[in-house]
Amino acid sequence: KTGGTTFGRHLVRNIQLEQPCECRAGQKKCTCHRPGKRETWLFSRFSTGWSCGLHADWTELTSCVPAAMERRGCAGNRTL
Repeated sequence: KTGGTTFGRHLVRNIQLEQPCECRAGQKKCTCHRPGKRETWLFSRFSTGWSCGLHADWTELTSCVPAAMERRGCAGNRTL
């Protein structure tokens, strides 16, 4: 085990930001927007769910993430 689940959960629940992620009790996903905007800044299973499939590898992510972010209404240049 690599601790990826613990680290990912920590990113959305405990990181101190100008606008922290919004996590609701009983829900696995949190909403992580940029300050003053409705843009998602964090792409992880704890913020967007399994948008690119369960345990997607790098190749799957690089082809999936731009379209997944577009579906979420996050326009702009996205690079991995």
